[in-house]
Amino acid sequence: MIGHHPSEPTLLAYAAGTLAEPHPRVVAVHVARCAACRAVLRRAEEAGGAVLDSLAPAALAPDALARTLARLDEPVTIAEPEPVAVTLNGLATGRWRWLGPNIAMMPLIPRRLNDSRLDLIRAAPGTGLLEHSHSGFETTCVLQGAFDDVTGEYHVGDFAEADGGVAHRPTALPGEECICLIATGGRLRALGLMGRLVRPLIGM
Repeated sequence: MIGHHPSEPTLLAYAAGTLAEPHPRVVAVHVARCAACRAVLRRAEEAGGAVLDSLAPAALAPDALARTLARLDEPVTIAEPEPVAVTLNGLATGRWRWLGPNIAMMPLIPRRLNDSRLDLIRAAPGTGLLEHSHSGFETTCVLQGAFDDVTGEYHVGDFAEADGGVAHRPTALPGEECICLIATGGRLRALGLMGRLVRPLIGM
């Protein structure tokens, strides 16, 4: 049973399309498993539709139709979708990078201009990541296994979010290998000497 969900502001931003990439990808994986959050999203979308219906129509410019028709002959450039590779839940497979004993990372979307990235992190049972805090927003959804940290215990489908006010050391719990989908904005702030030495090597 899913026990951890996106916060209300995160869900509302997701519904409104204002949640910064790549965090919507992590929310979507959680929502696909979570009936409660799907219900919240439906209500948010219905409320948004009601607000739009209540707005007074805006008058179009006299030449609006002519300008629209003229644009039909303009060449259209369609950007190729950015590939995302994930090993679980029907998504494609990429290559794992060694991060340390019993820990690996699969980069899915490299660091963007908005200083964010999307990765899979894999940790063997009992393995803890380096203790760290954040310079930006981080969202996580558990795809396999489980982990815990100072904020609680997270199992398959659970969603975690953290910002600069959270310092934690996620540790994989006994049982299956823990695999998480993680969107990170900004850089990790590694705590301790080992973390500061390793962080530049892993690009986080």
